[in-house]
Amino acid sequence: PGQQPGQQQQRQPGLRGGGSSNGGNPASGPAVRWAEGPAAADPITGDGFREWSDRLRDVEELVLDPELRWQATEIRQAARDIRSEMKKHAAEPLWAEVEDMVARPLQELKRKVSDELVRRAAEKTEIVPLDRDPVPSEFTRGVREYFENLGSGR
Repeated sequence: PGQQPGQQQQRQPGLRGGGSSNGGNPASGPAVRWAEGPAAADPITGDGFREWSDRLRDVEELVLDPELRWQATEIRQAARDIRSEMKKHAAEPLWAEVEDMVARPLQELKRKVSDELVRRAAEKTEIVPLDRDPVPSEFTRGVREYFENLGSGR
């Protein structure tokens, strides 16, 4: 709609991902797709924005790192602004802007949050020695032999 004859439509179907792996097409890939289900299909141009935004707000509330929280806030605000401009002008969003301001930062945020979750899980399951004192030098050989025998099944 609104195109002159001979013009080719440049629409990319929504923001399902943002993918650097697909030639920069923000309509595919995992970057923006933290939400699953129908709302995830098109959070910028479709009806799924509210659910997508609520899920990103949940991420903001769950992360403890203020920097990650702020990044999630900025991404959500940028998406809201882009969507508002799109509705105001009844035109497709500038997909390069969506990629730069929402998809890539969201992909980076997702990576950082995943790293943080892995780090926290590792801290909870980390094996901590009960005795951290070094073995006195006169017993070092005996302790080494003991653990070698223990490890070999003898």
